[in-house]
Amino acid sequence: MKIRQWTLAAMLLTVAGAGSAQEQGKALWEEYDKLIDKRSAITALGPDLFGDNVDLYTGNLSFSATDVSVPGNNALPVAVGRRYGIDNHSVGHPGVDGYDLAFADWDLDVPKISGVFATTWHDQRCSGAAQPPAVQVSDKYFQPNDYWQGHNASLPGGGEMLIGSASTTRPANGGPWRWTTDGQTWFSCLATIKNGSGEGFLATTADGTRYWFDWMAQHAETPLRDKNNSGLTIYLPRRRNVLYATRVEDRFGNWVTYTYTNAYNARTRLTAINASDGRAITLGYNGDGHIASINDGSRTWRYEYAYVGSGQLKSTLTAVVLPDDSRWAIDFVDFSEAGFGYHKSREPGDFYRSCFDPGDAVNATPIVGSITHPAGATGVFTMSVLRHGRSNVPALCGGYSLPDNDPNDDVAYYPINWDAYTLSRKQVSGPGLDTNTWNYAYFSDISWSYPPSGGGYPVCQNQNGCEAPVCTDDSCAGTKVTTVTAPDGSWTRYTFGNSYRYNEGKMLRLQKGS
Repeated sequence: MKIRQWTLAAMLLTVAGAGSAQEQGKALWEEYDKLIDKRSAITALGPDLFGDNVDLYTGNLSFSATDVSVPGNNALPVAVGRRYGIDNHSVGHPGVDGYDLAFADWDLDVPKISGVFATTWHDQRCSGAAQPPAVQVSDKYFQPNDYWQGHNASLPGGGEMLIGSASTTRPANGGPWRWTTDGQTWFSCLATIKNGSGEGFLATTADGTRYWFDWMAQHAETPLRDKNNSGLTIYLPRRRNVLYATRVEDRFGNWVTYTYTNAYNARTRLTAINASDGRAITLGYNGDGHIASINDGSRTWRYEYAYVGSGQLKSTLTAVVLPDDSRWAIDFVDFSEAGFGYHKSREPGDFYRSCFDPGDAVNATPIVGSITHPAGATGVFTMSVLRHGRSNVPALCGGYSLPDNDPNDDVAYYPINWDAYTLSRKQVSGPGLDTNTWNYAYFSDISWSYPPSGGGYPVCQNQNGCEAPVCTDDSCAGTKVTTVTAPDGSWTRYTFGNSYRYNEGKMLRLQKGS
């Protein structure tokens, strides 16, 4: 089927409906949002006592909290934090564990480097190729960009890790330096790690602090789903591989060590943090392998969980009990269990999606989560499934064939539009407080164009590739707009560029009104 080039400016609306049963595993196009380079404005709007942060470019909502932090004689933190992100959890697969993070459905927030692999990170992870290899399942090859979204470093000055160009200024001492981040953190290679095979990373931040990333752990990740040449469904197993820092040392020689006891292919098990100035933290675990208590030598924090989901086999963090027995109450069951899929026609020859349109989302009803502060205030957050996109994207479609193309299996090399859980409302209430509500609305320009060498089709016949930006001027660049309406009716409008490889994610305008 020949697909016309077209352009649209779409007001993002909630998509919902009834549809066919969902298949297990994720199709390649169901992870478009993870392939987008997000240079975004992440902030907390309204009272930030709940640890909530919204990415104003994408509407993505996350939470972070530092439960235990022990002050000392130097600036190196001795602390344990946790993070929560909202994703599409609808498509499980036999053999994939439930919430296998350190805090069940909350992740442990300590220095680490992570990436998604099929299934184990190769041994030359620092000195070898920047991308993992293609992986064969049956007669199908899954390419790196199908299952992997890069390496991410979680530390001050961290972010996405990239190979440093030859012209980039490197630190004067140490090295050789191979990887870097936008925060000017550089990475050299460690020959071995402490609990498995292969290389680790030694990071040096802009202020001279060094991090030894040499303890491996693995966590569950939804497999990918595709068809082989015979039309049979195949799956690519995946695991999130994480290298944790076991030592942090500043330029004055002060240090902090992290003690882990897990195997390289098992979930994280941090048991102690110790510092050169005598500070210490110990962690205890329950029978499910989740953190049950944290002690700083004189006080104890406790963690409570509940079982949810089909067969009550998954656990979710429900409370953090402070040393004085006050507590944070957390209800993220909807967030952790929620998921949407896509309508799939059962009639042969029907077209229900394409490279340019993900199709009709099903089970895409809004989801709600809440956190109650120890002082009594409650934050309620509503997420809706909205369509996002970018402009001026080269239209290159994997799986496209002539003369009779089936668009149902086409995959965009450069994602054009996608659906994602997006913050639509935040409410804060409590004893003696009125209910205050913030509403979020989103708009996006969405456009694409066929490569000049494609002859009017979404294919590339240029030996030098077709990934170059087609728009490098404000006159043709599209925008993405987020409008936040406050409880008093006033509004703030954030306008971002969203033109492929030109101004994606850059804040262009900030407007206020009432």
